[in-house]
Amino acid sequence: MSSDAPVVVAARGVSRRYRMAAPGQELKTTLLHPLAAFRARRHHADLWAVRDVSFEVTRGEFFSVVGANGSGKSTLLRLLAGLSKPSAGSVETHGSVSTLLELGSGFHPQVSGRENAIMNGLLIGKSTSEMEALLPGIVEFAGLQDFIDQPMRTYSSGMYVRLGFAIAAFMEPEILFVDEVLAVGDARFQEKCYDHIASLQARGVTVVMVSHDLAAVERFSNRAALMERGRLVAIGEPRKIVGLHLERLASSSPEIRASLEEHIAGNQEGMDKLLAEDPEALAAFNAALEANPEYMAAQEKEASRET
Repeated sequence: MSSDAPVVVAARGVSRRYRMAAPGQELKTTLLHPLAAFRARRHHADLWAVRDVSFEVTRGEFFSVVGANGSGKSTLLRLLAGLSKPSAGSVETHGSVSTLLELGSGFHPQVSGRENAIMNGLLIGKSTSEMEALLPGIVEFAGLQDFIDQPMRTYSSGMYVRLGFAIAAFMEPEILFVDEVLAVGDARFQEKCYDHIASLQARGVTVVMVSHDLAAVERFSNRAALMERGRLVAIGEPRKIVGLHLERLASSSPEIRASLEEHIAGNQEGMDKLLAEDPEALAAFNAALEANPEYMAAQEKEASRET
């Protein structure tokens, strides 16, 4: 990505705080015991879902955010998309925005898919004629040619998501925010979604994606960021960020570490290629071996058995 490309998305010291309800602080309890409820509220801790996050995304860049569940990724994306306001800091976007977050959440079940698609377009500023021109592509992409004029209460959850994705993706945005919505649907539809996002990127659309699909993060992203407990831990080359994420996950869970070791053992060729191409990865690997003599001893014992 060119270093002189203009910045189109910027987060500057962004934080988002949520007040945690004290135990037993239901409406009835508050009305009957207002003083006790007030004291409980004063002494109960707040939750900072996002804390002091700053970064910039340039035009045409594919920027991904990874992290464990509860790390604040989706909250950050909602702040960037303008769906939630930060408690501190500021967010700037320059260009028309489309979001792939809670797909289909605004659909009316008693109205047909065609009418819902047109209404969604009208809500973001498109005209009826513009939506009618986009509709054939939307219907074809969603694969709903036989169902587009049926009421959406007859749609399956997969049909909801496919129509929602198609509407958002065909709005011709300059900035696209994508949450974990691509985890739904079969492998064929997921690949279709990723192909469409790649075509948008090729046309200069800026994409900011939150995902647990680490292979897709490495495949599409120009840069990636890692979040933990609401804070931005690192930003850099996608493969290194994914590696850091997996390393931190493995250090926190013996089950995850065992799974990763099994995967590495079954993909020795890929591991050898990574170490040959990345001097930093090789240095880190050698340092890890030196710090774990028990592992080296076990490997040597296993090798002697095979011979």
